[in-house]
Amino acid sequence: MRRIAQVIDKEFRQVLRDKPMLAIIFIVPIVQLFILGFAITTEVKHVKLLVVDLDRSSVSREIVREFAHTDRFDLVSYASDLREIRQKMRAWQVQMALVIPPRFAGQLQRNLKPELQVVVDGVDGNTAGVSLGYARGILAEFGATYAKEHIGAGQSMRVRPVTAEERMWYNPDLSTQQFMIPGIVVVLLTILPMMLSAMSLVKEKEIGTLEQLMVTPLKRHELLAGKLIPFLLLSYVELGIVMTVAILFFKIPMNGSYVLLALLAFLYLFTTLGLGIFISTVGRSQQQAMFIAWFFMVFMIMLGGFFIPIENMPSAVQKLTYINPMRYFIYIIRDIFQKGSSLRFLVRDVIPMGVFGLLIFTFSVVKFQKRVK
Repeated sequence: MRRIAQVIDKEFRQVLRDKPMLAIIFIVPIVQLFILGFAITTEVKHVKLLVVDLDRSSVSREIVREFAHTDRFDLVSYASDLREIRQKMRAWQVQMALVIPPRFAGQLQRNLKPELQVVVDGVDGNTAGVSLGYARGILAEFGATYAKEHIGAGQSMRVRPVTAEERMWYNPDLSTQQFMIPGIVVVLLTILPMMLSAMSLVKEKEIGTLEQLMVTPLKRHELLAGKLIPFLLLSYVELGIVMTVAILFFKIPMNGSYVLLALLAFLYLFTTLGLGIFISTVGRSQQQAMFIAWFFMVFMIMLGGFFIPIENMPSAVQKLTYINPMRYFIYIIRDIFQKGSSLRFLVRDVIPMGVFGLLIFTFSVVKFQKRVK
């Protein structure tokens, strides 16, 4: 028992002497608890709403006000042409469109039960289903109030003066898998390159072979290229396997370009490989490298819109997600998979993702080279 106690004492002393490890153990979980505690919520709020008011009556304006007076919908735009719905939805500018047809108020006054149309972006099946339920509730409440005021309290319980026609685009079955699996592809393209590159470089330092490599005629950039290219190729192999399983097994339709996806994945890998190099310069052992990689992964996954729509997070946390490269790649891959979007519709996410990737990679390589010197 005494020898076991001595070993325990030694481990405690070793941990307490290691300040980075102490920060990982005590500070990191607290920071994560505060931020993720605000970020994780199942509520759906601030659904971006487009209104196509072809009736332009006091009744149609009243319906629009009902949608605008709740934090569940953000009235972001009006349109006069139905073709704008597809264009704005494809560009992620709106998530729901409310179409009020011509002569709606007149038909309502004659108790002809006119129909409204609600078009929902179904890429995120959960958000689409919940927001559709909110829309149903608002319309039902408006119909009940209108019947009570214009038809009579006695008959209002039996009359439904307004009905809504619902259309679900891009994910008509509201399949959760169709939403989650493209996100899983992004997660795997984050974990594998980051973990492998970090662990590989740290292991070289641990066993002392990195110094041996540095005294060889091999240049530093050649060393890095030789270490990173295998992980880059492995990431593409993994991407191919995951996409094959998603398409053949889960029946997830791939509506976009494979070439475009491969090119943008290459751009994103600058971020994950760069983070792997950065972790190798900070971590002194493989265990430390693993903890630091886990720290990055949790933040990137939880604040990237993988589980929870970013629009549902508090505004302060939403701003924090702008420095998360995964946020942009998740939008990109879901757009390519489900909407078949071209580069023209993805530029808004591609540019910040590319800038972040190149900055992270360059900073990490410079830090690694200084550390080796």
